[in-house]
Amino acid sequence: MWQTFFGTVTLAAALRMASPLLLSAIGGSFNNRAGTLNIAHEAFMLVGAFFAAYGSYLTSNPYIGALMAMGAGLVMALLYGLFVFHAGGHPMVISIAMNLGASGLTAMLLYVMFHTRGSLVDPRIQSFPRIDIPLIKDIPFVGQFLSGQIALVYIAIGIIVIAWILMYKTPYGLHIRAIGMNAKAAQTAGINVLRYKWSANLISGLFDGLAGAFLPLCGLSMFTEDMTSGRGFLAVAAILIGQGNPAKVAIPCFVFGYATALTISLQNMGIASQIIELLPYLATVLVLILSSLKQFKVHFRKKA
Repeated sequence: MWQTFFGTVTLAAALRMASPLLLSAIGGSFNNRAGTLNIAHEAFMLVGAFFAAYGSYLTSNPYIGALMAMGAGLVMALLYGLFVFHAGGHPMVISIAMNLGASGLTAMLLYVMFHTRGSLVDPRIQSFPRIDIPLIKDIPFVGQFLSGQIALVYIAIGIIVIAWILMYKTPYGLHIRAIGMNAKAAQTAGINVLRYKWSANLISGLFDGLAGAFLPLCGLSMFTEDMTSGRGFLAVAAILIGQGNPAKVAIPCFVFGYATALTISLQNMGIASQIIELLPYLATVLVLILSSLKQFKVHFRKKA
């Protein structure tokens, strides 16, 4: 039982499952703190996943695939920004339209470019190799789940620290947070609000694309239609729970990742698959409830 819940296999899987959520949610934190509502992470990740697989297919190089995924994420962010910042579109409506459109777009591209439906499996699609970290791999227990991951896992973990420093220890982060609190006051103080909103939006798109690259190139070496499977919405939940703070956003990402990994471990225990598949979403609801209770207590104390 201990091995099922806290064994190195489960913990290693939890890190892998959390990584795309971390990349998407931490990138989206900048949009959140800039006061921009974006729930199109699902669309950005899905398009990124397709072009990651396509780039790896063309070159047999997962790193080229990741670069193409990041480029696709930037294009999606560019479209979102044009509709929201310049055409006056409602962020919620644009996000929903992009989420629906991305599903149809990737399915169409899959058929037009590869003459197949459902999934693309090809030996030319190469996944990221696993990396053994010399010092860490020799540490008992910890080394067994922390070492031997792919590069994107380590990038996702490093991004937590880098994003927190950028958000709270630099003038850029100060301006982003000022815009989110009061855009008009920030504009009056001489901050170019539109430029900062655009930069936050492009950061979000860049990391959503990289998160999408994780899905086909983490070892699967394939692309399937709608393979994001709601991860973009879990990223939105993490952003809201963490209130755009990269360090706090990381916590629900790890919880969701662990819940997903646990479903894999529990499949061999004879538990009904329908119950197992509910675990990540039950974890989401539980974290949202706990977060809401915490905010309610803070609000109540302020009134008292």
